[in-house]
Amino acid sequence: MERKECNEILKFSTEVILQVFVKINKRVEELKSNDEISALEILQNEVIPKYEKLYKGLKTEIKDDEEIDIEKFENIKKYIYDIMRENSFTEEFIRTQMKLREKFQGESGAEVVKKLFEYEKKQMENTKYNLLDKVNKVLDREDKLAMDLKNAIQEEEQIECIYKLQPVREEYRALEEKVLRVQKNIDDLKKKLDSEWTYEIYGTISKDEMLNTYNQTMKK
Repeated sequence: MERKECNEILKFSTEVILQVFVKINKRVEELKSNDEISALEILQNEVIPKYEKLYKGLKTEIKDDEEIDIEKFENIKKYIYDIMRENSFTEEFIRTQMKLREKFQGESGAEVVKKLFEYEKKQMENTKYNLLDKVNKVLDREDKLAMDLKNAIQEEEQIECIYKLQPVREEYRALEEKVLRVQKNIDDLKKKLDSEWTYEIYGTISKDEMLNTYNQTMKK
C-alpha cells in the first residue's frame, strides 16, 4: 500500500464521517424541535463524542518519512465501509461529496458558518465584558452600602442601609445569571469552532447558496 493510497483512505474516511455528522445534525434539530430531551442527551453525550474522536483521528496526512502500517489502514477502510453500510452511503455518493468539497474549497458554506460562529463568539465576549463592568459597579455600590451599614449607629440608619442593600444584591444576582448564560454561549461557540465538523459539514455547498439559505431562514 503506497503513501498516496493511505492518504486517499484518510480523505475518503473523513468525508464519510462528515456525512454522518450531516445526518446527526439534522437529527439534533428534529429532537430539539420535538423537545425529546432524553434522546438528545444520548446523541450529544454518547454518539457525537464517538464520531468527533474518529474525525480528529482521521484528519491527518502520512508524511514522506513516516512508516506505513498497512494493517492499520486496512482496518480503517473496513471500519469506514461498515459505517457507510449503517448509514446507507454509497461510494459514489461519498466521492461526489468529495468533489463538491474540493470544488467549493475556500468559497463554501463552511467558510460562511465558521465566520458566523466567530462573529457570534466575539459579540458574546463583548456582551460579557459589558456585563462584568456592570457587575463591578454594582459590587462597588454594595461595598459602600455594607460599609455604611457597619458604621450606622442608629437603628433607623441601619434599616435604611438594609433597605437599600436588598435591590442592589438582587441586581447583582440577576447580572450574575446573565454572565453565566453568556459564558455558556461562548463555551458552546468555542466548542463548535474547535470541533470543526460543525461548519465543515457545509463544505459541499457554495458560499452563495449558504448565504441565501441563511437569509431565507432569518426572514421566517
